[in-house]
Amino acid sequence: MIRHHLAASSPRSPQWFDPAHQADILAAFDSQLAAGLHDRKPHSPRPERVRELGQLAAASALPARAALLRWGALPASVRAHLLTSWYGSQVARSSAA
Repeated sequence: MIRHHLAASSPRSPQWFDPAHQADILAAFDSQLAAGLHDRKPHSPRPERVRELGQLAAASALPARAALLRWGALPASVRAHLLTSWYGSQVARSSAA
């Protein structure tokens, strides 16, 4: 419960209820599927897990839940790219402070 609360208040977490963030996550997920799931990298979910999360997201009637499920299917590098595109570089932000 505490971990979820901290993640929800983090300024570098996706805004699950923001339609723009939902659309970006969906686009990244679709790109990941289009690229193929055959080459798994060390910080990527297993292909069968990606497919399972995608099916759960597609069946969800809640857009925020679907975005969260798709987020879980993305490799760490894609998540980092999305966070940087939404919030900028953490290094630049900390040096400006």
